[in-house]
Amino acid sequence: MNIVAIGLGNFGASLAKILTAMGHDVLGVDRNIEKVEFFKDTIANTICLDASDPHALRLLPVKEADAFVVCIGDDFGVSVMISALLKKFGVKKVICRESSSIHLTVLKSIGIEHTINPEYESARILAQKLVLSGILNLFSITDSLKIVDIPVPQSLVNQKFSTATFKIDFHLKIVALKRDQKILYSSSQPKDKEIVDFDYQQNDILVLLGDIRDIRKFLHE
Repeated sequence: MNIVAIGLGNFGASLAKILTAMGHDVLGVDRNIEKVEFFKDTIANTICLDASDPHALRLLPVKEADAFVVCIGDDFGVSVMISALLKKFGVKKVICRESSSIHLTVLKSIGIEHTINPEYESARILAQKLVLSGILNLFSITDSLKIVDIPVPQSLVNQKFSTATFKIDFHLKIVALKRDQKILYSSSQPKDKEIVDFDYQQNDILVLLGDIRDIRKFLHE
């Protein structure tokens, strides 16, 4: 994907670096030249530009980009101004960081449909991980549907890997299985390229999709 991240603070820089590492075409934008220079080796592309200036903003790929993410959280007015300009210029998708209920209300009023509050999201994920002992990572699709990384439990070690049996026994879908930092199985692989003839081993990591109630039950098996 072609993604533009405006604002290279803690959130914006982290997002841009992660997306770059995932192989996406990322452009990091900030009006502070020191930040632009600092991140130029870890973000695919960086540019020093004041995105609140409509003439400068037009220099960005407003028509070509799949999404613009306005990552500014410390200046309510600038965030709203940039978001409004992006909508006016016909950007395909605008995602905006929001820092308060008032900020969110204003963004919604100008037609911004996609927002994120990184502080709240981080706190929510940490809270869920604290009460779900054994989970390494967690991603929420809905309040009840989750994707989680879980070490293979001792009860499964040396047993035959089987996505069908796992679905029947635990009502969870195996999205992937990681071993030694490599993907040994992925549900997105073409069927003819799947490697499924192996046993679970100690330290394998399961990536599971399912209802939070089934995940809790699996963790306590």
